[in-house]
Amino acid sequence: MMKAIGELRIIKDHIYFRIIRRTRPLTIHTECMHKDNVWGAVQRVVYYGGNAMWFVVTPVNFDFVRTETGCGLKAQQWERIVLERYKWLAEHGQQIETHVHLRIKMSMYDSDEAMKRDVNAKILGAVSWLKNNGFNPSMIVFGWWSCNGFAIAAAKKAGLKTVERLDNYFIHDYDMA
Repeated sequence: MMKAIGELRIIKDHIYFRIIRRTRPLTIHTECMHKDNVWGAVQRVVYYGGNAMWFVVTPVNFDFVRTETGCGLKAQQWERIVLERYKWLAEHGQQIETHVHLRIKMSMYDSDEAMKRDVNAKILGAVSWLKNNGFNPSMIVFGWWSCNGFAIAAAKKAGLKTVERLDNYFIHDYDMA
């Protein structure tokens, strides 16, 4: 019953986006791209003409992926799989952007120094990984929409525009599976 309600919400959101909010681009936050059932759904969306901005997680968030998605892969296996899939998306005209999870609440850092170290390491690490693999990100979405002024400034310094929650219509990759 709960799954059906969730699916109805997704359908309602898609109808809302397609009919009412056409002016906002579709953005997809990727967190489960390593799962074959999600990947199959993603490919179907692309094959049927869906264009989107894909905000992708990178190896800086592998601990998040392992914990939150139940990923049983080793980090190198996961990285190889998602990189291949991100490249496929780009080859099929999809826009690849940055998705970084910090803390669920920025106040959960032990200190300002710890927060600044983590924010800089994750943003710079994600951008570096994307660029080293042939992508040119210009935007970032923070996981859980959790960021602060320092994170936004760090993203800007890295050449990224921070996308806010209501800037675009968004779903997650796992919503399609």
